[in-house]
Amino acid sequence: MLFGVNSFFYWYIPKSYKADPMNRRNFLKCSSSCGAFMFGLSQFAPIAFRSMLTGVSQDREIVATEKWGRIEKIEEGAWAVISTPFSKDGDFTTVCNGGIIAGDKGVLAIESFMTPKGATWLAKAANEMTGRWPTDVVSTHFHGDHTAGHSGYFVDGHAPNIWLTDATAKAAEASFEQRGMQDNAFKNLNKVDAKNGYELDLGNRKVNIKPHSGHTSSDVTIELVDPKVIWTGDLFFNRMFPNYGDAIPSKLSTYVEEIKQAKETTVIPGHGPVADTDAINKYSDFLAWIEAWSKDSIQKKESIDDATADFKLPKEFADWIVWSPDNAKKAWSAWNRELNAEKKKKAASDAAK
Repeated sequence: MLFGVNSFFYWYIPKSYKADPMNRRNFLKCSSSCGAFMFGLSQFAPIAFRSMLTGVSQDREIVATEKWGRIEKIEEGAWAVISTPFSKDGDFTTVCNGGIIAGDKGVLAIESFMTPKGATWLAKAANEMTGRWPTDVVSTHFHGDHTAGHSGYFVDGHAPNIWLTDATAKAAEASFEQRGMQDNAFKNLNKVDAKNGYELDLGNRKVNIKPHSGHTSSDVTIELVDPKVIWTGDLFFNRMFPNYGDAIPSKLSTYVEEIKQAKETTVIPGHGPVADTDAINKYSDFLAWIEAWSKDSIQKKESIDDATADFKLPKEFADWIVWSPDNAKKAWSAWNRELNAEKKKKAASDAAK
């Protein structure tokens, strides 16, 4: 039986959400395409997969741990938040990964997470480690698991600067309004140039907010030059089927090829553990396989239902997840959408000649 994430929400919601209707309602409000997508993955993930993703990465120091995630020290003044919504109970306080970067004049928090509680948790951890509440906050794209919790930074009189592209801000606020969260409008909003990005000066440390597209039409990455660390947002899902719901798949593949060339760089994905070179290469291989599968099906003029009826991952990716067929449909649809756009563009160009 084929079914998507939204169709089985209630029956697979963790007991804590069923027991408290307000919690359940708030969770569903906050869930956008990525939040819902990650919820689905967490339910289909076998025990071995959950263990693989929730395990500690290499020998990095763990400076904070909660049932929803942990904070790993990457370099001096730089930490990764690794969310772990794959536990048996499935805690969705944070959902996405994030980070903290500290300079001598400011502290940057990366991502606002699914809930205000998640943002406040990161902010308090930053304050404990650096002596400062975050002065600045950036979200990598508009999906709710990266933006819905931003009000959690605005507690106890704190008022950090929020950095977003215009497209991300508008899409996120439209999503908030659709879900009855109008009071979630961004405070202290600063716009990131969608073409040139922005260099944020934290004092003795500068952070590059770089525009991209691939996961959505308005992604940004957060990059340190020295040491070399990149927070990719959802341009990179480590060891799991990515969310193609708003994707531009050819640009997604192009970006992943870029980070393959980044030598001696620590890569923090939007979801999953901190990545090593093998993980990046395998993700690139996965995107190439999905592209070939989608294009082959589209060329054969198969319908989306026919293409995905017996969909199976190749053996080299079979241990990633036990997933919903809805994920394959999203990937097929994204490639079909892009190929059709290319055909229309070519037809218009030919007609103008």
